[in-house]
Amino acid sequence: MNGNNSYTQRNSGRNLGEELFEQYCESKQVFFRRLGFDEKKDPIPNFYTISPLVRNLPDYIVCSNKGTRLVSVKGTANIKASEVAMIPQFLEWYHSRECPLWYAFCFSGQNTPTFRTPDQVIELYQQATDKQWNDGVKYRTLNFD
Repeated sequence: MNGNNSYTQRNSGRNLGEELFEQYCESKQVFFRRLGFDEKKDPIPNFYTISPLVRNLPDYIVCSNKGTRLVSVKGTANIKASEVAMIPQFLEWYHSRECPLWYAFCFSGQNTPTFRTPDQVIELYQQATDKQWNDGVKYRTLNFD
């Protein structure tokens, strides 16, 4: 499965990014709990009718010796234009000094997730080029090099 597939194709397989993130947390003996929706294991009927801020809840809460964090996990470097546009709202709703919001990009073959702040995600997005999936959804591929 890859980020270039259609929405239906992208959601028909495993959620590898989240599986890798959980494996990483377990390997580091870090406490984590799932917060957001799991479209693969527990889909919700008419999910698209729910407010975007609720649909885009961070995926995990993580507690370590570095503090508590909310984490949105991405299994691809592709990120939708609509999600990036909501990042300022995510910061207002989900981020605090004591429990910041982070993004974890988790890819097969990677030993450690690539962690980025919301502001860094916006910056990387601005440096990338527009693309469009078959279903018309606009996105950009972030470059982490």
